[in-house]
Amino acid sequence: MKPESPRAVSQWFLSVALGVLLTLPVAAVAENPAFWKTQTKGDFNEVLNNLKQGLMAAQFQITAEENLSKGLENNKHLFPAGKWNTIGFDNVTAVHFCSLVFNQEVFNVNLDWSVLCPFKLVAYTTKKAPKDVNIVMVRPTYLMEKDANRKAHEVGKKIEDRIVAAIQEAVR
Repeated sequence: MKPESPRAVSQWFLSVALGVLLTLPVAAVAENPAFWKTQTKGDFNEVLNNLKQGLMAAQFQITAEENLSKGLENNKHLFPAGKWNTIGFDNVTAVHFCSLVFNQEVFNVNLDWSVLCPFKLVAYTTKKAPKDVNIVMVRPTYLMEKDANRKAHEVGKKIEDRIVAAIQEAVR
């Protein structure tokens, strides 16, 4: 089933990306060119708060936050015995954020790129390493690299560079 509204497309994309993320070993995510990933140590909630503060300091607006692990925990009765949380995730939260400037830039390249807005990152820990907070996002440069419009490549790089800088500053 293909989602129809932009919000439904965004939610669908997040669900697919999270599904892929949660089924891949951590090393595989790091080697996947579609993902940008970093890891930091600390209390999950403190790191998450720092990430949001860092994004806002870089002039992004936080538009939503989804506690994905809690949602899965609340619905674990839907999974067959032994099939729930086989990867051992602990905390998993998606943060949606946007930039009016970047939204305008991608709209001016091609309205189809509005699928990027809002941008998303996922922060997660595992039960084996609860102080290792992994932060991952789908790379705008990866998504936009095949676009025939050269401006798409430039905008994708500018977006990715600013998001990565904000995240790196936040986890220092």
